[in-house]
Formats: sequence, structure tokens, C-alpha cells
Amino acid sequence: MRASKMTSSHCRSVTPPLSRAGSGDLVPCPLSPDLTRRALSPDLSLDFSRHRPLSPIDRTLSLSPDFPRRSRSPTRPRSLMESLLVAKMEALSTGKLVRTDSMDSCSSFGSMSSLPSDVCRCDDCLLGIVDFYLPAPDSNKGLKKQSERWRKLRNIVQWTPFFQTYKKQRYPWVQLAGHQGNFKAGPDQGTILKKLSPQEERCFKLLMKDILRPFVPEYKGQVTCEDGELYLQLQDLLSDFDCPCVMDCKIGVRTYLEEELAKAKEKTKLRKDMYEKMIQIDPKAPTEEEHRSKGVTKPRYMIWRETISSTSTLGFRIDGVKKADGTSSKDFKTTKTRDQIVEAFKDFTASIPTAVPRYLERLKSIRATLIESNFFRTHELIGSSLLFVHDKRKASIWMIDFAKTVPVPDGTNIDHNSAWKVNNHEDGYLIGIDNLISIFESLIKDNNGNIECFSNLTLDKNVRMDTLAT
Repeated sequence: MRASKMTSSHCRSVTPPLSRAGSGDLVPCPLSPDLTRRALSPDLSLDFSRHRPLSPIDRTLSLSPDFPRRSRSPTRPRSLMESLLVAKMEALSTGKLVRTDSMDSCSSFGSMSSLPSDVCRCDDCLLGIVDFYLPAPDSNKGLKKQSERWRKLRNIVQWTPFFQTYKKQRYPWVQLAGHQGNFKAGPDQGTILKKLSPQEERCFKLLMKDILRPFVPEYKGQVTCEDGELYLQLQDLLSDFDCPCVMDCKIGVRTYLEEELAKAKEKTKLRKDMYEKMIQIDPKAPTEEEHRSKGVTKPRYMIWRETISSTSTLGFRIDGVKKADGTSSKDFKTTKTRDQIVEAFKDFTASIPTAVPRYLERLKSIRATLIESNFFRTHELIGSSLLFVHDKRKASIWMIDFAKTVPVPDGTNIDHNSAWKVNNHEDGYLIGIDNLISIFESLIKDNNGNIECFSNLTLDKNVRMDTLAT
């Protein structure tokens, strides 16, 4: 899900779980830097032993950081959990939590001089449209944050975002795209938490009763966390996969609502931050006037950003990819042509080519179901994604991210397949689906242009088998 997109797996070679060396000992595995959601600054490298209860002898001694402790056993190296707890406690005490992108830093938007280092740099944050879909601040007045020290420590253990802890397995997760900070590890095995958006919650409640239910994450209700924030508890789509490859594709010919564009046109002041982001991608994109003023308007940026990728032409774009070996990328902002998309898909499925026909079958099932869906017929899907997931055993696709999926205005009919014009509310969702089907068909065609038969494959139409019962 861009997320928006939250995912998890238990791949030991890719992510930072703890391996079992014996019946009770946990040995820390190397921590993959591209999968962490918080970057630990060097000054947080503390000795966890200083946080253990002091012995009577220790109480009489000066506790300098370099003072060696007496111990009957050799000094034990700090475990990963201990390191994370110390860092989190230090960060909480100083109020300095460092936020970084959830994937590695190969994005085109690595640095922006006009933005503080701890500010999320996703486009929704830049455009100021994230909070528009969150509950009003006064809606949670009755939920007060607990300040007791033991409550804080329990919160650290329960919600540390590096991994979830279950009886025998750990499921680290990675957010492929979208606004950073919207997700938490779920309290139950196979779940994740996404910050509450009333509109998205409404969509999930409707989807659980619609024929599209097998193609979306299962909605498990609302959860209030220790910090008083409200979250949606959703099915973790990666919990049944081993070392999965994951790809997030944004579907539709635009990623902004018409009301967002109209609101942006009301105030057309020049934005330096958007100008800087524009020239980082294409220095020639701004006009001479925009170069002189070193600023662009918000509507100008919103429309321009859809033209630099395949969004406006093919009806979808690649937002992020994570492979089974742990390598990840979201540097697809300028991946625009069909040939570029084909090469990206080939690279994504290169290690497991049998995933291609399974993806094709799933795409066709999604399209056929969309045509019959009452939810799809009555809603405008903006900023929604398809999440592609495969491993050596199976492959599947899910529809995710519905924070900007809104009902079509009364008296308006859309077919999701027509060109968008202002006020016609077309989203181009089927344009994207049809182009995806066409591209995946091209990947399995033989030299004569015929689609190859994979009769020995079991095409998993639904990895998660469920019913419409509620």
C-alpha cells in the first residue's frame, strides 16, 4: 500500500530479523539500511548496559560512559533490540526523531535545500493535501497521551517500527511509496496499521461488501494506539510470501482530485520548493519567467508532475520496486515510455519469470470484476495503486490506497476509460489496467506474436481466499 503502501515479509537474507542460534539466544542479523523507517543518528550510539539496574557496587562508583563494569562473564555485545530501545528512549527524551525515506536514497528527490531535513518529501506533503483527508484535530480531544515512564517504554516495545515480534517469526516491512509516517506495525500477526482517513475507512467498509473484496486488503476495524492516534487495521498482504518481490503501480491518468486542483487555483502564489523539485527532475521544465522568479504555482506543478511519467499517457506509473535480494528503488519519476516500462517489468520479474502469466491472469480477473462492481461504477478512484507481489511459489495483485477515492457527484456518469477533462471526473483507471494487460501479454508472446501457454502453472486468482460474508 502508497501504501500509499505498507508491506512485510520474513525474508532473512533481505531484512533485519533476529536469527536463532540456539533454543533461546537471538543473534542480530545485519540491518539493511533501505528497509528502516527511522535513521539512527551517530550520537544515539549508546551503551545499553548503562540502562540496566545498578548493583550496590555500581552505585558507589562514578558512571562515566567509558568506565568498565565488573562482570563475571565476558562483555556481551548489544543486541539489535537493545540498540533500538536505547535509541528510541534517547530520541523520546530529546524529542529528536529522524525521519528518512522508507526505501534507499536513490530517489530523484534526495535533497531539497528549502526543506528541513526532518520533513517528509513526498508530493502529497509538498502539495499540502495529506492533512485534508485526516480527522479534524479536535475529534480526538478525549484521547489524552499517557506520560508515565512505563507507558512510554511499553509503547516503544510495542510499536517500534523496525519489525513486528510474534511467537516464532518476525515480519519486517517496507513502505514502497507515499507519505512517510502513516503506518505502524500491527498488533496482531499478519496485520499492519494505517493512519485513519475517514474517506478510506468508508471505502473499505463498502469494499468488504462488494465483489471487489478478494482484490483488496481485508479491513479489520479501527485501532487506537498509545499515542491517541486512530489507525485502520488492515491485512498485511506480504505475510504469506517468502522473500517476495514487490512493486507499487499508481493507476489512473491523474493523481489529484478536481477539488484539489480548483482549490490550488484559488491561491496562485509562486512556490520555491516546487520550483526546486521541478528543476531537480528536469532543469528545462520551468519557463524563462519561472526561472527568473525561481518559483512555480501549485496548479502548474500538479499538472506538470503527471506529464513526466507514464501517468498521463499510459494511465499508470511505477512508484516503487523491492526485489527479493533486498535491493529497492523508487527512481521511476521519469519512466514514461512503453519501452521503458517493459524493461522495468522485465527486470522486476527476471529472477522468477513464471510470475508474468500469473500477473496477467490476475489483471484480467481484476478488470472483469471491476466492470461488474457497484463500488467501481459509483466512485472516482484517484491516487489508488495496484500492489504486485510474487515469490517462487505464487504471485498476486491487490488494489490499495483509497484515501482519495470519492463518490461520483449525483447526475454524473463515468466509464473510467475516457479522456479526462476538467469537471468530467474521469479517472482513466481502465486505461491503466488495459495498458498493463497489454504490456504483460507482450512479455509472454512467442516469436510469432502468440501468447505462450504455461499449462504447467497453477494461476492463483486469489492468494487470499475469502467470501463476501461479513
